[in-house]
Amino acid sequence: MNPVAEATAAILVVYHAASDPEPVIAQLAASLGSVVVVDNTATGHPRLEAATLPAGVRVLHNANAGALAGAYNRALEHLLGRPPGLQQVVLVDEDSDATVLQALLADAKVQALLADPHTAAVAPAYCDRATGLRGKHIQLGRWRLRYLPRRFDGLQPVAFVINSMSVWRLAALQAIGPFDEGLRVDHVDTDYCLRARRAGLQVWLHGSHEFRHAIGERRRYRLFGRELQAGGHAPQRRYLIGRNTAWLGRRYLWREPAFAFLCLTRLAYEAVGIVMAEPQRVAKLGALLRGMLVGLLSRRLG
Repeated sequence: MNPVAEATAAILVVYHAASDPEPVIAQLAASLGSVVVVDNTATGHPRLEAATLPAGVRVLHNANAGALAGAYNRALEHLLGRPPGLQQVVLVDEDSDATVLQALLADAKVQALLADPHTAAVAPAYCDRATGLRGKHIQLGRWRLRYLPRRFDGLQPVAFVINSMSVWRLAALQAIGPFDEGLRVDHVDTDYCLRARRAGLQVWLHGSHEFRHAIGERRRYRLFGRELQAGGHAPQRRYLIGRNTAWLGRRYLWREPAFAFLCLTRLAYEAVGIVMAEPQRVAKLGALLRGMLVGLLSRRLG
């Protein structure tokens, strides 16, 4: 194990009681210095309670308090000051393939960025398990934004990365502060990357490293000759997406006008995906609209 990997701890959040987290725990324990598993199930994950876990793995029980953001915060509170020499933290979802971590943390350019005090995080590119499409990333200015191609090689500065498999410098996490538990799940990563940007820190994506990941139940569709993907989330999640997107867009409107425009296009993209490729169209569109209205009118999220 290289010194950078040895100085990296994983935070793995487990939420689905029917999942089997043992394979990804084994991957992480073999690749990194330490692993914190946050059991976010309501009554305790049955496989975690019965499992014999590798050395260096600690399980915290959070019962979904504060949802995903709360799980990250409890794990980071646990990690502060331990283990000695900790320099990086990687956030991992239970449905991500973590095998890419060894190659990512052995990459000399990644190691150089993680040693740079101006870096917030470095992440590999994700490929959706259901559609086979890579996620799209953007570069954000105050007034303009630029979409990167789905596939590129090497490192690129980006505005946002998803939580899973993002490697954060511990000093950056301490400077940015806790994750916003009012957001619960959706756009927890978006908000955190924006806060990193405000702190003068850069987020990087490495297009030459890729991992498989599932977000919702995505479906491919074509519109005007372009290949797109619908999120596939249930109405309850569509409500949260609408609420959090509208709330963040309003919150950052004057400071980040291009981001506010991005929020507007994200809501339109959600609606189009529902209409083009998903069942329960009326229920999902209604939930998205209700969430948007709540997000626009709420002063705080709870």
